[in-house]
Amino acid sequence: MCVHRLITAMIDIVVKAVQSLSADLEFIMNAEYIPREVLFSNPDIAQIRISPDGKYVAYLAESNGFMNVWVQEFGKPETAKVLTKDTKRGITMYHWTYAPGILIYDQDANGDENYGLCTVNVVTGEVEEITKPGHAATEVNMVSHLRPNEVIIMTNARDPNYFDFQILDLTTKTMTLLFENSENLAGVAFDKHFNPVMATKANGDGSSVVLLWDKLKKSFVEMWTILFEDSLTTWNWRASIDGEKLYWIGSQGRDKAALQEWDLKTDVRKIVSASEKADIDGYLFHPEMDKLLFSTVNYLKREFQFHDEEFKSHFKHLQSVIGEDINITSMSHNAEQWVVTASFSDKPVAFYFYDVKTKKAGESIIGRKSLAAYTSRLNPMQPVEIKARDGLTLVSYFTKAKNSADNSLVLLVHGGPWHRDTYGYNSHHQWFSDRGYNVLSVNFRGSTGFGKAFISAGNHEWGRNMHNDLIDGVNWAIANGHADPKKVAIVGASYGGYSALAGITFTPDVFAASVDIVGPSNLETLLTTFPPYWKSFMPMFYRCVGDPTTEEGRKLLKERSPLNHVDKIKTPLLILQGANDPRVKKAEADQIYNSMVAKKIPVEYVVFPDEGHGFVRALNNMGANALVEEFLGKYLKGRVQPIGDHVKRSSAQFIMTPQ
Repeated sequence: MCVHRLITAMIDIVVKAVQSLSADLEFIMNAEYIPREVLFSNPDIAQIRISPDGKYVAYLAESNGFMNVWVQEFGKPETAKVLTKDTKRGITMYHWTYAPGILIYDQDANGDENYGLCTVNVVTGEVEEITKPGHAATEVNMVSHLRPNEVIIMTNARDPNYFDFQILDLTTKTMTLLFENSENLAGVAFDKHFNPVMATKANGDGSSVVLLWDKLKKSFVEMWTILFEDSLTTWNWRASIDGEKLYWIGSQGRDKAALQEWDLKTDVRKIVSASEKADIDGYLFHPEMDKLLFSTVNYLKREFQFHDEEFKSHFKHLQSVIGEDINITSMSHNAEQWVVTASFSDKPVAFYFYDVKTKKAGESIIGRKSLAAYTSRLNPMQPVEIKARDGLTLVSYFTKAKNSADNSLVLLVHGGPWHRDTYGYNSHHQWFSDRGYNVLSVNFRGSTGFGKAFISAGNHEWGRNMHNDLIDGVNWAIANGHADPKKVAIVGASYGGYSALAGITFTPDVFAASVDIVGPSNLETLLTTFPPYWKSFMPMFYRCVGDPTTEEGRKLLKERSPLNHVDKIKTPLLILQGANDPRVKKAEADQIYNSMVAKKIPVEYVVFPDEGHGFVRALNNMGANALVEEFLGKYLKGRVQPIGDHVKRSSAQFIMTPQ
């Protein structure tokens, strides 16, 4: 009798549990929106990296509300432990060294981008500060298996305009000068023995000189010139282990940037990998054997070009198991253990461990576990090609909301502007489309990845043809039934923030709402307040944007600055700004806000006193997004999750009460 009652009770518990679970699932699936917490809180896991010896796995995950560095033994998740205890800003970047069990992480002071460095022992948990944040910009330049207990560090502590190179001894924690940058070099490449191999030096016309290290003279010798038109498509220099060959991505002699090889003994240069559709945008060498494994090209989607048959067979096997949209994001020194990242446009980002010997991929590790419950609500991203008014093809990405009956559209503009939008999971595309807005991201002229002619087409075109491309994107959406012309908003950060301001000053009848996040309002002041260590690149900026040292250039910059066209603004505007932004100073937001107030034009302005060029702290990111969502809901009438305490828990300071 007792057994019968016990069984009956257990069945009752199970039934109630199932009913409760069903109710929870029904609540989730019938929710009016994917919560912001699911989309924008700190991820469960990010930046998974295997130690060079394959013994450990490190990653970023939350601890006490902030992202910190964790470590576990490879294949033993039960050994996971948190290494860092940051409770101020969170860790955003770390590096494995070749010293057994030693990590380095960097951190700035409230977004000022003057990073300090700390080492962490994964066994003892000991953290040692190498350089303090907030004083000078310091970062890891290079690690090498041939000098495992040392790291090359670059710092502008001596001269804020240029970076010197130091060797950090990971045992004694002392630094020794490796190369003093007294020649104002823009960059230096070293071989695995830490010998200088090549450098670049900017010229006053936006071009730069390639120099080779002369071992006998112990100085650099000029070799050839990177023309101005190749400057933004020449990058990612790498010396071979023996220092006898150089590899780089460059557009010398062609439009689309290719992976190139330079044999320093024979002085012969050749193309290793290229595409006629788009630039080569990445490559990977075997860490130990120094052989090229693959290169990538990204037109509509990333495609791989394989240079090693064994690697190709493993990669194709992984694609058959996981899917096409994968990438190798970490690898042990012997290349036998990989971290594979899968980024599908309508699924949460996932990670896999892959063992080359067994050809087995482990179970997926979801970057945002809570998002998995909303997978059916995620919307696929569609690559599209849009024709600009002058015939240029604009590779763009469109996400259609499932219930966008009113065809509201958010034009989401990338920063840079020498950057690009790509295919894959995009939290902002999912967020806006979940709230009922169609979303369009346009790679306007000047965006990188599509050849030097496409970039050059953007020279001196801020606020003109670069902006016209965005308007052509909006017109494409309207013509194809994806947008009501009266319900289009423009949202962007950095250059995208400039576009948001340009949109309501140069084309004031196009947009129903505008969100400017850390965007410049005055191109004249922007170009005179960049960080000092950008000095080498200023001639290139002048030729691409406008030259403030000439009367003609000042006229152009003044004409293209939204600040000088404030009287045309009739569109609701929300400005979000980090107080410590070193790239786009807070003054850029202040001056357009003050001008609008003086002209009695309504504006909403919010400053985050503990942020810089973007919002790193999760609470601030959540608060900023809550404000954006409420703002768009007010003017585009999309779904809005109540703000709750998201803004209250952030550091947001309202400079003016919202109108």
